Amino acid sequence: MQFKSMEPGVEVGGGSLQAIVDGFSKYPSVAMKYLTKFSLVRADASGKAAPIDPEGWYSQDAWLSAYEAIAKEVGFNSLYTIGKAIVEVTQIPKHVADIHAGLKSLDVIYHMNHRKNGRILFNPDTGETLPGIGNYKYEAIANEKCIRMVCDNPYPCDFDRGLITGLAGRFEPQSSTRHDNDAPCRKKGAESCTYVVRW
Repeated sequence: MQFKSMEPGVEVGGGSLQAIVDGFSKYPSVAMKYLTKFSLVRADASGKAAPIDPEGWYSQDAWLSAYEAIAKEVGFNSLYTIGKAIVEVTQIPKHVADIHAGLKSLDVIYHMNHRKNGRILFNPDTGETLPGIGNYKYEAIANEKCIRMVCDNPYPCDFDRGLITGLAGRFEPQSSTRHDNDAPCRKKGAESCTYVVRW
């Protein structure tokens, strides 16, 4: 279900938080309004918001609440734009060289940018991802230029559609991403959404 964390105490890396600001690049004051409203950043006495610390960690509950408020007050398309913006600020490892590797790596990147009880949810020594935030599940469709992604995490449907669209587009600019309307959807209370990427 979107906007509700799966476990308490999860935090999100500051680099991801910057994507809200990037998603509102024409209206950064709007982004800062939501970040200050949900105490993700503090405002000084003059009302100016403190900068986001890219090395800092922020409450996932507060971040999801900010997304929910943006969806209600600005519109779901803004969440799509924020999802695409995250890809623009995310460092992609050099060995990730094609659309398959890119979308397959999404789950690891996701876990690297979240932590619980001070512990990052990806262990680079073992390759293990730790539970508590859901997943991005990759499935290549045999004999087709097609990938199916199943997202069972607490982030909003439109955000994940933007995230997958942006990441796929970095490797295959002509790719298209659509929500599988025959599969469950978090907007309707389901635990996951499915997206189909073709190029």
